[in-house]
Amino acid sequence: MPPSIDEDLRKAYETLDIPPNAPLDEVRASFRDLMKVWHPDRYQQESERLRLRAEEQVKRITRAYDRIMEGAALEPETDPVRMDFGARWGYIDANGKTVIEPQFDEARPFVAGLAAVRIDYKWGFVNREGQLQVTPLYEDCADFSEGLAAVKWYGRWGYIDPSGTFVIMPKFQEAAPFHGGVADIRLGARRGRLARHGEVHFDPTASGVRLES
Repeated sequence: MPPSIDEDLRKAYETLDIPPNAPLDEVRASFRDLMKVWHPDRYQQESERLRLRAEEQVKRITRAYDRIMEGAALEPETDPVRMDFGARWGYIDANGKTVIEPQFDEARPFVAGLAAVRIDYKWGFVNREGQLQVTPLYEDCADFSEGLAAVKWYGRWGYIDPSGTFVIMPKFQEAAPFHGGVADIRLGARRGRLARHGEVHFDPTASGVRLES
């Protein structure tokens, strides 16, 4: 039993007949199974003693389920941690267990639930389950910020949403992440600030220093 689990929560897992810290899918399945066994409707033709016992069991099962789900809601979701396995990059959890198999040429930390990964010289994004959410198509990319990520497509930078759809088409020579609803960009020799809806305000005094992404 993990030392971090309290006695009340341990008893809740025991009531549902599952090991401490079992996955939530297992918690839900056990809850449904036990509710089927002890549902009062099944005991309407039985003795009062048995009906009362069924009602009490349903209360216990429901209290245990609510306690576990309450704890799960309070527990922050942790991002997998990138790991260099040698030939490939993958991700491990806080206990060191491999949760996303090493399969990437390069991998970045998770930001906003997505991590940039490179496969065969192209960048895309995976979710916490290791599924490719954005197909690796891009020459380079920045992390997601405020719901958009800058990506380099055929030598130009644009912005995609988490589904991989271009929200702002690629046309910039440089593009930084969004902060406060705007992003620094360079279009040709001109530098400016890009709004989320695509409007650019150029700064005639801006220098030619390369943007930090």
